Amino acid sequence: MNYRFRRWIVLLVACVLLVPILIYISGWLLVGPYEGESGLFGLVTSIYGDALTGSLSTWFLLLSPMLLVLIWSICAWMRSNINGWIAKNI
Repeated sequence: MNYRFRRWIVLLVACVLLVPILIYISGWLLVGPYEGESGLFGLVTSIYGDALTGSLSTWFLLLSPMLLVLIWSICAWMRSNINGWIAKNI
């Protein structure tokens, strides 16, 4: 398996597993304890339940760190191509 592909798979799994936990911790620190059933387990169940029903906002929430890495990678690739083009033409 390609190293780059494996890295994206690891990032995908980390996003899906860690984002709900980070949401719970940041919410607990900023606004207080989660008022739903079962605390962290209830929040995680709610997020994954919404994701399984096809909620686009939930999928965007879960995959937003991966989207940021993708945008950052595209910007770095564009910058290197622009710098290469400038070096050739100047």
